[in-house]
Amino acid sequence: MPRLNQLDEVLFPVEEHPVFVAVRMASGERRLPVPEKKAIVNAKSGRVLGVVSRGYRLVTNRQALDWAFQCCRTVFPETRPGEWEVRTTDAPATGGHCFIDLVHNSTALDFTFVPAKERPDAFGPFMRVTNSYNGLRALAFDIGFFRKVCKNGLILPRSVIRFSFAHLQRHIGETIKFEIAHDQLAEMKASFGAYLDALRNCRVCRAEFEPLVCGVLLLRKPKSAKPGSREARDWDALQAHLKEMCCRYADELGENAYAVFNAITEFASHPPDNRCVHREHHSFERQAGAWLYDFSRECREPDFSLAKYLEKVAKGNGNAKTGSEPVTRRRA
Repeated sequence: MPRLNQLDEVLFPVEEHPVFVAVRMASGERRLPVPEKKAIVNAKSGRVLGVVSRGYRLVTNRQALDWAFQCCRTVFPETRPGEWEVRTTDAPATGGHCFIDLVHNSTALDFTFVPAKERPDAFGPFMRVTNSYNGLRALAFDIGFFRKVCKNGLILPRSVIRFSFAHLQRHIGETIKFEIAHDQLAEMKASFGAYLDALRNCRVCRAEFEPLVCGVLLLRKPKSAKPGSREARDWDALQAHLKEMCCRYADELGENAYAVFNAITEFASHPPDNRCVHREHHSFERQAGAWLYDFSRECREPDFSLAKYLEKVAKGNGNAKTGSEPVTRRRA
């Protein structure tokens, strides 16, 4: 299904409308109000985006974007408002929710963790705002990292700053106050470099790349992928995509976990349109960030065995902490 990838496509006007239910009675059909519900409607197309509770706090995508710029200035006070720009926009065709990424347009915030001779392996921060009109996703502001040379991104779930607000009137006021402990931000930058170094020092032979990528991102061959079926053809196409990607990073970065990490983040940031891929890039990038934290520690253990680790991820147990809470407190 096509997606909305332009900013103006998600900045459509929205309205709140009362909800009625049609009831057939002996005297004819009547429309009865549903007082505890209201509908969020795309005022341009007339499409109902969601039916939510009366306590739902509507935040437009435009307002969420304005708050995201404010959050960027709070987290990185050394920057100016005009230095942040929208890099990517992603939403389903329905427009029920969206993700908007902001990046800093200069090199002042580059996180360069490798010697100069090995550049341009530079990482930069991005801010992702998530908003929804159907109540299924909280209003959230996430700090992530992306590798600038290829724009692969990830969201770090533990040392990152995250602000999340349920779409309820008691949680979201007319303004949002973002608070951040800047010592945690400095620690985040330092630890990120250490995690990448651990991956560079972890040997992974070329034959282990695809099993590791599939295990981390929970890519599984569908049970319905019988020979000759559409699912089987899609699975074959997905395997070919993974092989090309893994070969490219193995040639570029060597046979190590850092090369695998880059394959994971490329897939996460640019998942192919394939019947065997069921999640959005936001979810994949969270998975990639959680794996970086967990694996970089685990691979430094004296008794670490990649073969045993692959057995674990093959069973879906290699990234069990992806749902953990970030370190900063939520506040409205």
